[in-house]
Amino acid sequence: MEKIAILADSGCQIPVDSRENEGIFIAPLTITMEGKSYLDDIEIHSIDVFKRMEKDDIMVMTSQPSTGSLQEAVQKIKDQGYSHVIGLPIATGLSSTMNGMKLACDMLEMPVTLVDTKGTASNQKYLVEVAAKLAREGKSPEEIKDILEKLVEDSATIIMVPNLEHLKKGGRITPAVAALAGLLKIVPIMKLNYSLGGKIDSFGKVRTTKKANLKIIDHMVNECKVNNKNYVFAIEHVLSEELALEMKQKLIEQIGECEILVRELPAVVGAHMGIGGIGYQYIRKYEE
Repeated sequence: MEKIAILADSGCQIPVDSRENEGIFIAPLTITMEGKSYLDDIEIHSIDVFKRMEKDDIMVMTSQPSTGSLQEAVQKIKDQGYSHVIGLPIATGLSSTMNGMKLACDMLEMPVTLVDTKGTASNQKYLVEVAAKLAREGKSPEEIKDILEKLVEDSATIIMVPNLEHLKKGGRITPAVAALAGLLKIVPIMKLNYSLGGKIDSFGKVRTTKKANLKIIDHMVNECKVNNKNYVFAIEHVLSEELALEMKQKLIEQIGECEILVRELPAVVGAHMGIGGIGYQYIRKYEE
């Protein structure tokens, strides 16, 4: 039986080095502010990034883990006697981390099976935890990949952005689209488009922040048909906890009591959404 390790990036919000005893290894993404680069969740944390954005109105850039960080993680995996890696990077539509993982594994002659999470944050974390559980149970890399891809297909990330300025500056949308939204005083709703590998795509637009959030909940309940038994939920935000908690109650009112995680978004996503951004995630629970 192969000894399988799980390799992910810090977008999944699992602290680096915190769960290696479970076979989970994390490579830090890179955060750049005012010309200085930091290792995500090691040298800087998401709350620090967001407070700097709020205080100084600075532009934050993000990038995939460095080749060195990925090689270091793979070497550690190899040194601990693992024979195969399951790579679970942030969505390929948001980052080139998957390519970096493959390169690092190839350079160190470590067999790897890659799965596009088509997301980040809580959904990515859930996939990492399920993968580690399956590996401990003795499932093969092919079996693990098949199970994870089925969960990914019944998941979503929907975001509300108060304004499009950060997405425009980060090159995630065109300046023309951002200008139009500003001119019309529209609050855009966006979704990670799975057919594009999880790229940020337009989903809808309304006139107020409150209406935008309620529209997302309505879409999840009435069109995606989520329920409180078969799904894992999270509402993640950029310094907007009060509204996130309010929307948590609105969702519970519609689907019944369930656990819904509320927390800050990872810096790699929140930096491009701007202060006040909120992301809604759900993913189907793994059932044996």
